[in-house]
Amino acid sequence: MLRLWMILIGLLTALPGVKASQHDTTAVDLVDLVIGRKKFKEANQIRADRKVYFSLFPAPVSTPGGGRAVITAVNAAFHLGDPQTTNLSNVYFIPYTDLATRFGLYVKPTIWLSENKWNFIGDYRLASFPQYTWGLGGNTQEFERTLIDTDFLRVYQNALKRIGDAWFAGVGYALDYHYNIEEREVTMETGHLERYSVALADPSVSSGLTMNVAYDRRINVINPPGGSYFMATWRVNQKTLGSDQDYQTLYLDARKYIPFSAKRVNLLALRGYYWTVLTGEAPYLHLPSTNWSPAFGTASRGIQSGRYRSNAMVYGEAEHRYQLTPGGLIGMVVFMNFSSVSEFETQQFKYWKVGAGTGVRLKLNKYSGANLAIDFGFSENFWSVWLNVGEMF
Repeated sequence: MLRLWMILIGLLTALPGVKASQHDTTAVDLVDLVIGRKKFKEANQIRADRKVYFSLFPAPVSTPGGGRAVITAVNAAFHLGDPQTTNLSNVYFIPYTDLATRFGLYVKPTIWLSENKWNFIGDYRLASFPQYTWGLGGNTQEFERTLIDTDFLRVYQNALKRIGDAWFAGVGYALDYHYNIEEREVTMETGHLERYSVALADPSVSSGLTMNVAYDRRINVINPPGGSYFMATWRVNQKTLGSDQDYQTLYLDARKYIPFSAKRVNLLALRGYYWTVLTGEAPYLHLPSTNWSPAFGTASRGIQSGRYRSNAMVYGEAEHRYQLTPGGLIGMVVFMNFSSVSEFETQQFKYWKVGAGTGVRLKLNKYSGANLAIDFGFSENFWSVWLNVGEMF
């Protein structure tokens, strides 16, 4: 499986990319609609000269276990060097609350220093948010579902130095910290946490160093117009760093964006990842599972978050992105993904799950490329709506 994955990575990164112009004067976004035609030229000159481009979108979302929350996604995009030689940096701020017991704050910075000499990638989360779980393996049944209520702290920070034309290497630190853990809605004799081979600790902590190698030819992480991306992360969790268990993981993520037109958005976006525990035993909540990969982007649309979990996971996705209106204000996507988790403590992928769907894109900010993404995804016995600022990957 690993050899096949490395061949796929080679093919994806070998395909050529494109470099888009910084500002398309014919582009239209939601701000232009509010301003109107009379002030279009003057307002766009002011906006083009700004150092930071903001995009904001508030929306209600459902929470596991019942209830609703209000989430607000704010994206700030900026250049820290010459836009011709420096990628667009951006920071996501995502707070949410149900004005009662559920709250959270996500901060996700991707910072490029001048001439892309350094790339700093972070993922910081503090949340009180429940999640469903169905047990381990690729053939778990719906009646096995329980609800794990937990508070959660995540601190990921990687620093990568450019070592070649588009190659980067560096180190980082990763912390996953679950506390106030309680498993509810248990219909069997025992819950999944109690049955897991590693004794549950509260708090449940994974703390370790990461070694990273990346290949990145995207000029805009928010909405890549072309290019390719590959990231390999080896994570070593150690008790000496506060981890409950000594264990290691490997994460490989490859993405390719293939444009079919130089005049309008019409591209095929591809993504695949492989995530596995190499040695030792990971805490239950830190095992590879649906939509919990340690990387930027949304995966497994159409499949419930955490639906499948085990010690290894394979994922693939294809999405066609298409511009509907001449100025790019409105677009659409269609997508399909497949995933499989291994039969526990093996690398046997016996059960494959498929998700698919379609979505609408509304241009929030034409200078940063940020879209309002509204997607409808479905799979066997499940459907949902996904919201995002930017593209899903």
